[in-house]
Amino acid sequence: MSACFAVAEWFPHLANQPSPVASPRKTLTRFDDYREMLSDAVRMEAYREAIAAVVRPGDVVVDLGAGLGILSFLAVRAGAEKVYAIEQGGQIELARALAAKNGLASRIEFIEDNSKRVTLPAPANVLLSETLGSFGVDENTLDFTLDARERLLEPGGRMIPEALELFLAPVELPEDHSRVAFWNDVEGFDFSPAIDELMSRMSLSRVAPGALLSEAQSFYEIDLRTHREVTLERKLLFQMQRPGVLHGLAGWFEVALSADVSFATSPSSPSTHWQQAFFPFRQPVSVTPGDFLEVVFAVGPKAEHSDDTRVSYDYRCTQRANEGKAAQPPVPSPVARNAPCPCGSGKKFKRCCGRA
Repeated sequence: MSACFAVAEWFPHLANQPSPVASPRKTLTRFDDYREMLSDAVRMEAYREAIAAVVRPGDVVVDLGAGLGILSFLAVRAGAEKVYAIEQGGQIELARALAAKNGLASRIEFIEDNSKRVTLPAPANVLLSETLGSFGVDENTLDFTLDARERLLEPGGRMIPEALELFLAPVELPEDHSRVAFWNDVEGFDFSPAIDELMSRMSLSRVAPGALLSEAQSFYEIDLRTHREVTLERKLLFQMQRPGVLHGLAGWFEVALSADVSFATSPSSPSTHWQQAFFPFRQPVSVTPGDFLEVVFAVGPKAEHSDDTRVSYDYRCTQRANEGKAAQPPVPSPVARNAPCPCGSGKKFKRCCGRA
């Protein structure tokens, strides 16, 4: 049997991370990022519609990760009496100026701090946020959102967004993967240690539907109103549906902002600034229809109070072409009885799938 094994970790470097001294290039990049977000028709139309439907006259709203304040402005337009706009980045000064310019300063209180250190005089009626990364939770979304829900939102309060689903699929992306392969040989020197650095950073791609090698699978469904875990881990098994070269995994999300407003960032959905996430494998793998790919994928906080997220993935390929017979699903490795059950239930293996 021919199989491939690897582990990779991804630590995104976010554009809105505070910096003591912002270089002209970083400033331009930050404004480019905001321009892309504010001009993203899918994003803006969905949030405008959801805020208008959820926020009621007289509401108190928390805007988590407010950025330049556009969602706070929309909340005031929808009737919010008070908005607490929480943003730890230096762009909050521009947000204050924008609010004043538009006559909204009296109804928006800007708080420059990490949301985990913020307290309010009283719980809010609505928790509003757009801290979604290209894989949905890769800006440490869960850690900050769940903390704010428990401490800053009244019991039974309304949330925008209210639910999130994450998807993964094996993908063929030779051009994107060439950024990995490049470092194997630079002018005859072995630069392969740079691959570890490259694979530890966020990678974005515009993935065409035809680049997928298998049907996408749901990695996790998250009801933000009730969910409690900040680290997600699941095992997925894909069967290849066409011949090609496997370069890694593509990831995206579908989000429900409210009961009637949702959108997706899949390869077949209307284009957004999020694009799709790409999780590269160290080495490409030639596959044929019927081959299996087993992936154990995990995502969670990198550190306390950090916007960064830690993503890790192990994978194993069983290739039919090298077997001389139809491929069989990989045999699961033994699981310790006190270890977490690989089904993702959150229970110990001995009390779940390993129960005698």
